[in-house]
Amino acid sequence: MMYRSYRSHGKHCYKRSFPTKCPRCGEEVLYWECTHGCKVFFEYPPYGKLIRHRCKKQNKKNTKNKYPVIVKGPLGMPEINFPSCPACGKIFKSEGDLQQHLNQKKKSDFLHKQYDKDKLLLRHNYQHRNSQTMPSTPSSYKPTFGKINIKEKK
Repeated sequence: MMYRSYRSHGKHCYKRSFPTKCPRCGEEVLYWECTHGCKVFFEYPPYGKLIRHRCKKQNKKNTKNKYPVIVKGPLGMPEINFPSCPACGKIFKSEGDLQQHLNQKKKSDFLHKQYDKDKLLLRHNYQHRNSQTMPSTPSSYKPTFGKINIKEKK
């Protein structure tokens, strides 16, 4: 049977120990180091079995105050006007991506189907939305999240 010496700690495993102060909380502790390289602080003075030192001073509060909280404001609208879908408002990098999105969605989404039918009306409203308010058209189709909505064809 082969024993590994670096895992066999015991009474024989001792390099040095001396009383000192804890660098975190300043309390008197016993510094203990073994031949395997372990360095541990124990409560001082030792009575019977050695008790590992746990700092009573919490440094977590100090580390929180070390780094200031940085709150960044919104970047706002980008200076470059990217094309966006007039039906759902999704922003795209190029006109080709927008056209591909419209072709995919007009097969499955009701709002994109309506946009495909009334392309000229929506495009006109989209271009002048900053100068005028868009007239709200009530829609009879109102999908509910989490439910399967099946619309009957007329």
